[in-house]
Amino acid sequence: DPFNSPKFWALMLCASLISGYTLSKKIGLENTDKRLYKIIKIVVVTYLFFSLMSLVVSYNPLISLFGDNFRRNGFLTFVALSTFFLAAVKYSQFDNLDKILRRIVIIGVITASYSIIQINKKDFVKWSDPNSIISTLGNTNFAGAAMAIFAIVSFGHIFIKSSNFYYKLFNLVLCILLFYSIQKTNARQAVFIAIIGIFIIILIKIYSFNKKMGLITLLGSLPVGFLAVFGILQIGPLQNLLYKPTVTVRGYYWRAGIEMFKNHPLFGVGIDNYGKFFKEYRESGYSLKYGFGLTSTNAHNIFIQNFATGGIFVGTLYIILQLIILIRAIHLLRNTFGENQTRLSIIIAAWVAYQAQSIISIDNIGLSIWGWLLGGTILGLSINFQPESKPSNNMTNKSLVISWNKVLPSLTFFLASVIVIVPLYVGERNTLLANNYAAPKNSDPKVKELFKIYADRALSANFISNDYRNAVVTGLFAMGFDKEALNELIMINKKDPRNLDTLVLIATYYEQTGNYQEAIRYRKEIAKFDPWNAQNYLGLAQLYKVTNDLQNMTLMVDKILSFASSDPIAEVAKKEFTQTPN
Repeated sequence: DPFNSPKFWALMLCASLISGYTLSKKIGLENTDKRLYKIIKIVVVTYLFFSLMSLVVSYNPLISLFGDNFRRNGFLTFVALSTFFLAAVKYSQFDNLDKILRRIVIIGVITASYSIIQINKKDFVKWSDPNSIISTLGNTNFAGAAMAIFAIVSFGHIFIKSSNFYYKLFNLVLCILLFYSIQKTNARQAVFIAIIGIFIIILIKIYSFNKKMGLITLLGSLPVGFLAVFGILQIGPLQNLLYKPTVTVRGYYWRAGIEMFKNHPLFGVGIDNYGKFFKEYRESGYSLKYGFGLTSTNAHNIFIQNFATGGIFVGTLYIILQLIILIRAIHLLRNTFGENQTRLSIIIAAWVAYQAQSIISIDNIGLSIWGWLLGGTILGLSINFQPESKPSNNMTNKSLVISWNKVLPSLTFFLASVIVIVPLYVGERNTLLANNYAAPKNSDPKVKELFKIYADRALSANFISNDYRNAVVTGLFAMGFDKEALNELIMINKKDPRNLDTLVLIATYYEQTGNYQEAIRYRKEIAKFDPWNAQNYLGLAQLYKVTNDLQNMTLMVDKILSFASSDPIAEVAKKEFTQTPN
């Protein structure tokens, strides 16, 4: 995984380095709202506590700890995000807000620059799909959403009076380049949230000049906003402009997540274990419309994801935290003026944009970091708010003094993170190398030897996920190590009985080797965790036919016809298994 795993490792290491400063008792300025800071800490710590409880009782604690493959949204990720969040709460002040904004602009420059390189087909990395504008996020929608947040921040700089003309011009050009890149990603949700953020900045600016005009602008925009939302949901006159088929598929993800929560209300199915339960809770319409094998590992709605995977406490606490941020943002807007209010409006607009995309997207690390940092910054500005404070780029000399009581905990957590990250890297690297040498029917003994070396290293790596094990096992079969491959699959199945890829590999092996009873047993397990898979029922019917179990064969055909009668697979089943009289 070239995107989420490296981001997870970087997140862990950076969070470790700032942990000592985040956990230290001393906070902010003399007039800091310590009561609010304590409430925020209690909410965050309680959120992490119940997330930990969800991990302990989860179906797969390893996934809950490190996150699912190509997601990495496990417990450790949220510990790291919370560390950044509390650091932002603790140290964000209007005095250093310019520095925060400028650093976001730098990230925007990097993201936009790489996007332009990809748009012009000059990418120095050979991605599997060279036509997608994925920037540093690995997905067009994630890239578009991130660039929308950066575009909002760049746009807001135009209204900061203390910025010189050239810096404003630079940000205007950056904003245009970001919008150009967003358009190339074809991520309509990104355009939508960028417009929301820019509108908020303009609205606040109008309101600061004239309250009546601000209210008129707000009320006048509401009908357009509702039409846009309805258009995204394929309702109303704007649907042809705003609707994308991916909105419909998200409905399936949301409803599956809600079903998970209803069946596991206390602690959910386990942090980031959504993918292990999706096929069990998905609707039959999803498999018929998008394929029997297609799955999802996330609810594509951060709020539903928290409830589905963490349960009632995790989901509720996450909502409470967002409400606290929203309330304090409104309170700050009412009590700030001039340059401070302009800078604040940029942070709030970017945070609102993140929240808007979180309703229809996943908590991707490259995006989530901004939601937590921007929210923490708003709360930091609130608890450290000084009415007489003037914007300044200067930091006191005291902030540059090394405090060993802060540095030592940071270094300790950093070393602990390295100890965790190295095995994860080793497992992924050797899985990749093994797959590179897994050439079916390759007679070169050197290639076979190299494959076996990397396969053994991957399988023996600590913390390696079962999905990577499955990838290595597929290579073992291809290279003729059938016995070792089967033994590995049996071990995976004992620890991870819901792993459908493992079950399919075992069932297929037994089918190919003529052990039909064992194949039937494992296909029945697949049916338990994937009840709307007509392809699997067809496989069972074929096995029952071979073993002369005509009664169960007929039951499988009836099962297929009960929910997939209009699917081509039903015609295959009727033609192959239904006998017609002469």
